[in-house]
Amino acid sequence: MSYRAPFSLLLLLSCVLTTAKVSLASGIEKGTNHWAFQSIRTSATPSASPSLAEHDLTLDRLVDAKLKEVGLFRAPRAERRTLIRRVTFDLIGLPPTPGEVEAFLADDSPAAYDRLVDRLLASPQYGERWARWWLDLARYADTNGQDENKVMANAWRYRDWVVRALNADMGFDDFLTFQLAGDLLPTNGVSEATIAERTTATGFLILGPKMLAEQDKPKLMMDLVDEQIDVVCRAFLGLTVSCARCHDHKFDPIPTRDYYALAGIFRSTRSMANLDFVSRVNERPITPHRELEVIAAQEKLIASRDKAIATLTEEANAALTNRLKSGLPKEPRSQYPPDVRSQLVRMEQERDSLKSTLGKREFALSADESTVTNLPIHLRGSHLNLGPEPVPRGFLQIVSWPGAPRPPPNQSGRLELARWLTAPEQPLTARVVVNRLWMAHFGDGIVRTPDNFGLRGEPPTNPELLDWLAREFMKSGWRLKSIHRLILMSETYRQAAEVASEAARKPVGPNISIPSVVDPEDKYLWHFPRQRLEAEMIRDSLLAVSGQLDLTAGGSEFQWKDDDYVPEDSVSATSLRRSIYLPIVRDRMYDVFTIFDCANPSVGTAKRTPTVVTHQALFFLNSPLVKQAAKQLANALLSVPPPTSSERIRYLYLLALSRPPSVEEVLRAERFLVTAQSVMTDAQSPDQHLSSWTALCQTVLSANEFVYRD
Repeated sequence: MSYRAPFSLLLLLSCVLTTAKVSLASGIEKGTNHWAFQSIRTSATPSASPSLAEHDLTLDRLVDAKLKEVGLFRAPRAERRTLIRRVTFDLIGLPPTPGEVEAFLADDSPAAYDRLVDRLLASPQYGERWARWWLDLARYADTNGQDENKVMANAWRYRDWVVRALNADMGFDDFLTFQLAGDLLPTNGVSEATIAERTTATGFLILGPKMLAEQDKPKLMMDLVDEQIDVVCRAFLGLTVSCARCHDHKFDPIPTRDYYALAGIFRSTRSMANLDFVSRVNERPITPHRELEVIAAQEKLIASRDKAIATLTEEANAALTNRLKSGLPKEPRSQYPPDVRSQLVRMEQERDSLKSTLGKREFALSADESTVTNLPIHLRGSHLNLGPEPVPRGFLQIVSWPGAPRPPPNQSGRLELARWLTAPEQPLTARVVVNRLWMAHFGDGIVRTPDNFGLRGEPPTNPELLDWLAREFMKSGWRLKSIHRLILMSETYRQAAEVASEAARKPVGPNISIPSVVDPEDKYLWHFPRQRLEAEMIRDSLLAVSGQLDLTAGGSEFQWKDDDYVPEDSVSATSLRRSIYLPIVRDRMYDVFTIFDCANPSVGTAKRTPTVVTHQALFFLNSPLVKQAAKQLANALLSVPPPTSSERIRYLYLLALSRPPSVEEVLRAERFLVTAQSVMTDAQSPDQHLSSWTALCQTVLSANEFVYRD
């Protein structure tokens, strides 16, 4: 019996493993039938509908074909004021000025809208608005959060790199590659500035929250690897691969073996500078060599001045001791000879002047290569319970192909991972990215689960449109601005959000459906979906319309020291710069952002879920930001040479809402001013005229119309 028992257990284990392998193989084979894991398809373009006589775009044909299938049709075009406000917010995150609106309305050329889109895409504010879109996915923050909320004082360099890359319309394949493996790209003939940019881009891998004080350091490293796998696979593949850390994915054909093939790549990457009691994230120097030489030479001069000052001080002290015969006084310098004192002052001034012009060595959060490691499967995800054999580093089998890139034996494999993600054969990356762009413009993606293209995700509402956009994206050189143009030039994008009565819109015919019954969620885009402005847009708009917004680009808004514990955020409440430049403090987000549903910076966020709650209304009643904006706006209106109150009211509406007020709105505003001035006592407000206009401005800024784009 002592010999039979082990044999029986081995036989049982063998059967289980064989069954698991057969099940896994069949699962991957079946998974290839899922739409997202199949190659991007080329479909016949539908014929144009009569409504597309003026602008025959493939995008609109594909949308109209799907609408026709369900018996729906598009809304008419939005009016031009609505359209310029919509597209300006979408592309630069700011409201159009009254001058920009009037210039657009006055331009009756057929190319007026095209020029508007091109101007906005070329604006430096484009990169600031769309960088925020990407930073949500990249879980950007300026502090670590978690157990030890330490400052990452150089994280802003990654943020500024994203702004520059998007403004330059960097191909998304390069954008992705720089973030995963910029440090591994060839450097022959490449400038130091470009190398520094690539190094800075890899901060993408370092930005996530970490349990820095975790004393089980191997666990810390595997948790870090897991977080990197999660953000990379969600952002670029739209898959929840981290589910396979402990067991084969419950729904998608992703075995645990594939997880540890990816984990080996990131475990072979240096993300931490050290594993001390409280560990520290990895940074690399990015100061150009010539500047380093200047800094070193200047430091040498400063050291020599310090030495000369110390020598002269010692000699003067020795002479003073000999002269007094009673030891040095508390303030010996006051008793030095006048020529010695003046010489010391001159030498200290020279040293201080050198210090004031001393350059600073610059660093950026950055990944680096570490010891190349193939990891065994960690049973139930535990690093204390390892499988028998290491898994070769590699990629997901379900979306791979013969001849796909493979990690080399002497590098982590991050560069090959980037090339695998952006290869023409890869079915997911282009689909995922264009779906995210579509969602940013329309509020929902063609796939409404943007982080889950797997078997449990929602299928695309228009698969032909998704694949057409993905193909166009790759054909354009992976240019985001190219897809923006395709979307923004379409009749689908330019249609009205306001829907006429269904009785008026419904033409005679048995095949025409009632839109609100067939598609209450507007999945097929029979009208433009009304969307609330994001938190940053609301704050920036308040500053912009009141004339306070500081458009200075780049740099850090805080003076916190790297790796210090997070002090109080005294910047956000007083800064007048765009919201993207305010510090993002994990676990202590600026309240204006949290009120309006800003993304959680501790996880990659594909879609913000807007809420409608009472404290948003209270914000417009009580916030110092709103009150100050209203007062500045009132001052600006009253500082103009005296027009009539109705003209001031008209300009207020043009500034805040991009439209003139109706006659009824002007009358109501004038009555409001009279009432407000009559109820304000001198004690409450020395300047009743200014106070009444401030109250009117605050009322207009509090309107729903101010915080929504139609």
